Amino acid sequence: MLSTVKHEIIHALGFSAGLFAFYHDKDGNPLTSRFADGLPLFNYSLGLYQWSDKVVQKVERLWDVRDNKIVPHTVYLLVTPRVVDEARKHFNCPILEGMELENQGGMGTELNHWEKRLLENEAMTGSHTQNRVLSRITLALMEDTGWYKANYSMAEKLDWGRGMGCDFVRKSCKFWIDQQRKKRQMLNPYCDTLRSNPLQLTCRQDQRAVAVCNLQKFPKPLPREYQYFDELNGIPEEDLPYYGGSVEIADYCPFSQEFSWHLSGEYQRSSDCRILENQPDLLKNYGAEKYGPHSVCLTQKSAFVMEKCERKLSYPDWGSGCYQVSCSPQGLKVWVQDTSYLCSRAGQVLFVSIQMNGWIHNGNLLCPSCWDFCELCPPETDPPAANLTRALPLDLCSCSSSLVVTLWLLLGNLFPLLAGFLLCVWH
Repeated sequence: MLSTVKHEIIHALGFSAGLFAFYHDKDGNPLTSRFADGLPLFNYSLGLYQWSDKVVQKVERLWDVRDNKIVPHTVYLLVTPRVVDEARKHFNCPILEGMELENQGGMGTELNHWEKRLLENEAMTGSHTQNRVLSRITLALMEDTGWYKANYSMAEKLDWGRGMGCDFVRKSCKFWIDQQRKKRQMLNPYCDTLRSNPLQLTCRQDQRAVAVCNLQKFPKPLPREYQYFDELNGIPEEDLPYYGGSVEIADYCPFSQEFSWHLSGEYQRSSDCRILENQPDLLKNYGAEKYGPHSVCLTQKSAFVMEKCERKLSYPDWGSGCYQVSCSPQGLKVWVQDTSYLCSRAGQVLFVSIQMNGWIHNGNLLCPSCWDFCELCPPETDPPAANLTRALPLDLCSCSSSLVVTLWLLLGNLFPLLAGFLLCVWH
């Protein structure tokens, strides 16, 4: 995989705990003191040259955990100037001291990657879970080595954590989840839904793939600092310490993760909306989805139902699906097959009723923010009346155009007979 090759090359070029002590400032001066032989102090317990606090600093965070407790949580921050600047801008946190390094995963992962909880799918986190991107933060680190000049125009957009503020980047995911609940807002990028059968589908944080929450039960209680839940739907209180996200190096924080469909153990397709080959079969496409390069993941407000005469079919796994979107002067348009629906505001419910392959597909979609996908967007307004007419039901059995034409022809033929009969009776 190309992303893995890039990942390892960046390690070799400078993103490595074994090289931190050799970084230089912009004037070429070592950021870590050297002995007469030109080498820094060697740390035998770590098996590498010891960096100075101009490169990495140890910080204690106040960490919210279950039972309304706060415990100390030790983190290591990379504090070189460009990294600090890019991290502050990315998270919108002007007091952020530096970018957190991974504190789990053992030798080779710990301190050698960005913290997975904060930069989930960034190319230089410690495991590949989904859609790796090389961000400005990693390019800043490479420039802060003192050995390179970064071309920031080559950076890829990282949505994870973008603009989420100091509480997101400096506190536990429990604190973030609790605050979002109090504000009655979505928990993104985290989640609190147990993976179950049927699946409760959601969207990946960047809205480019259908996803499921990776919250699961572990065989043993999690370490105290990673126990985040005071309650979970259907879970006894005594079992709560066993629950967390499946990715350990994300500090066990649960998040929505893309997945693959399998049949009898064989891979069928992935949930990435942009891959055309992931398009479901016609007779299994209950949500009238469309996969392809212009498709994104949208929330389904209700399960889609396929109807034909008296037959009704629905799929138990629902909650999100892939649909094409486009930008227009009027705002974001969602396309369901060949029918467009205008999103006048985020959270607007689209009432979908379309005909496809001899079936009527009925369901509801939630509009995302226009700014999630478009560079220019009009002010949000209430939806126009034209959008509301989409809710009018279709009926292949009683309202088909051929049936209407047939009825009119019958009436046309009967009218002269009826008129003649009335004239005879009159006379």
